Amino acid sequence: MSREDEHAPLVEIWRAWGDFEVQFIRGLLEANGIESAFRGESTRVTHALTLDGLAEVKILVHESQAARACELIAGAEGMTTCPHCDKPASEQDKTCRFCSEPLTGTSP
Repeated sequence: MSREDEHAPLVEIWRAWGDFEVQFIRGLLEANGIESAFRGESTRVTHALTLDGLAEVKILVHESQAARACELIAGAEGMTTCPHCDKPASEQDKTCRFCSEPLTGTSP
């Protein structure tokens, strides 16, 4: 990461709804040299559930690495891209975690 990237704003690229997702995305990004930050981990740990956004973990990366991070997530097994907002989406979700539009019948 360049020195300029260190001061770039962080942008949200994924909303994880469980520990497995958090660890999977963290590992995927780290393996590809992308630093990430997490918001909401303490709530998830203390409440141990996710209901309507409660305890979800927001995964953030530097703005300059956001496009690459989204490509990596969308390209992972079981993932796709929302046709409405172009954010990564789980094939198991019925609606996009970002724009709340339906994902039915979508494919990468």
